Amino acid sequence: MKQALLMILTLQFGFASNAQNTFEMTFGDSGVYESVSKTIDHEGHYYSLGVKIFPDNHKNMVIYKLDYSGAIVNTVEFPKSDTAYSMAFFLPKPNGNLLCFGTIKHVDNPLRARHTYVCEISPDLELVWEKMDSIVENHPHASHYLKTYILTNNNEVIIQGVVDTVQYGHNNFIFLAKYDLEGNRLGYKSFINYYDDALGSMMLNADSTGFYLFSQLTVKPAYRTWIEFDFAFNYIGSGILESGYSSFWGPITVSRLSTGNFVIASRFFDNSNNTKGLEMTLHSPDKQLLKSMVVFHDKTIRIPEKRGMGFINEAFIWVATFEDIPPGFSGIENIRFFVFDNEINLKGTMTHKGDTRYWLSDLLATNDTACIVSGFVAEDIGTNITDNFIKKVRLEDVVTGISKQQRISSAGLEMWPVPAGETLNVKSIIDSELLIMDATGHKLSIYTIRKGYNLISLTGLAPGIYLVAIRQNEIILETHKIIKQ
Repeated sequence: MKQALLMILTLQFGFASNAQNTFEMTFGDSGVYESVSKTIDHEGHYYSLGVKIFPDNHKNMVIYKLDYSGAIVNTVEFPKSDTAYSMAFFLPKPNGNLLCFGTIKHVDNPLRARHTYVCEISPDLELVWEKMDSIVENHPHASHYLKTYILTNNNEVIIQGVVDTVQYGHNNFIFLAKYDLEGNRLGYKSFINYYDDALGSMMLNADSTGFYLFSQLTVKPAYRTWIEFDFAFNYIGSGILESGYSSFWGPITVSRLSTGNFVIASRFFDNSNNTKGLEMTLHSPDKQLLKSMVVFHDKTIRIPEKRGMGFINEAFIWVATFEDIPPGFSGIENIRFFVFDNEINLKGTMTHKGDTRYWLSDLLATNDTACIVSGFVAEDIGTNITDNFIKKVRLEDVVTGISKQQRISSAGLEMWPVPAGETLNVKSIIDSELLIMDATGHKLSIYTIRKGYNLISLTGLAPGIYLVAIRQNEIILETHKIIKQ
């Protein structure tokens, strides 16, 4: 199988050079768990931070250096004979090097990560220095996990993570740590009554005197979606952000705009009416909800875990979604790419028709206006062994592609593309039902349509002509013909 993957990779690189540097990569060593957690655009190359986990539980940090066509120009592993890495993120330093953060633990006790690991890597992937910092918790079962970070205006790295002090399972109480760019810890504080049960995001507050943590949080005993701290890690306040549809569900990604407003991307699902999809919310600097926009989906989705949204130009905000089923399970799924403007109006969508299941960790908006997603796929169906996955798509294939697609339009409905592939996009001004029937009028499936944008999966339908009816209160409002390619 690996030979086939390498063959596909070679063909994809050849295609990429003729397609303005779009590419798709699946690569790895047989029998080794591999994944990419983060990709950055730096010094004329892409750098991807990954991990290799071997059958004996050893973990090696790996960094891949790619040119803009997607070709891997250098790969360096950083093994340690008696320890196991769990790398969380890396960021560029002003000197052009890369600063990496993660945890490190002894292989003879692989469940207890008691040290934060920091290192500096040159652009040529040479180790400049490394440091281990023991966490402050003295509990005999204490271990910690790094989740997210921000860089302050003083070039200090603030890390948020969770600490577990139970022998089995998790209690997920929050800790904050601060480091300079030389890996020296400047501060640490844990909060045994504050819990983080998801993957969230951090953002400086409006006047840069502190920062917010956004996630599925608890400030005991109350549920919260945000907590504010100052740079000395003193608690300032907490609360619940308003949402137009439902509570925020992790992963959550937040970014501040030049207007002072901020935008949040998160998945949502509401069991009370069986709705699910992607929610985008726009908030004022004082956290008031200005606008909420949802793309409804017929399946439960996720956004990339570490970073699910990104932009270079605020007029083009990238988000990606994938199905909430881990690789290794049977079936295939699609990756969907969305572009919004700074008022969270949907400017375009694109569906990548997958041939496997994906798990995405990171989304990068690149300097050439494109988007890269990183993560992993299963090496084979039915196994938990995984390979690295990286895919780059162009802005013009998302934004201009939607305007070029033929549409079916009526007074209250738009459907595209026509003909359709594996996905039908439906925009409606009312809540209704969508019925798909064969050419004889036999009902094949029914979907709930919500006011706004909806994604309807046509996977499983054979190519051909189908009838689509829009129904409300058992009354057919309109019918259309669509072609499934």
